[in-house]
Amino acid sequence: MADNDEVSIIAHLLEVEKEASKIISGANIKADKEISDAKISADAEFKKNYAERAEVLEKDFQTKKAVISSEHDKILQDYKTSVAGMTQNKEAFASVIEKELFGQE
Repeated sequence: MADNDEVSIIAHLLEVEKEASKIISGANIKADKEISDAKISADAEFKKNYAERAEVLEKDFQTKKAVISSEHDKILQDYKTSVAGMTQNKEAFASVIEKELFGQE
């Protein structure tokens, strides 16, 4: 009868081990799903924050670009206006060119 009790105990222990294995397997599946869900959520949050920051930086860039472009256009126009008002001395210019390029005076 003792052998029958030992077999019964071993069979019971095997059932307990089988049940524990199922519980561990279920816990692993649940943990993997929670990790996957957390990663998906973190990625979505990162993308959202990245897009918002990129939009702010792009707007700032466009604003600064417009200001610089406007300043550039004004400086260029002022220069063109100042040059247009100058009188030309073609003889003096030709003399400088001849001196610098051909060594003649």
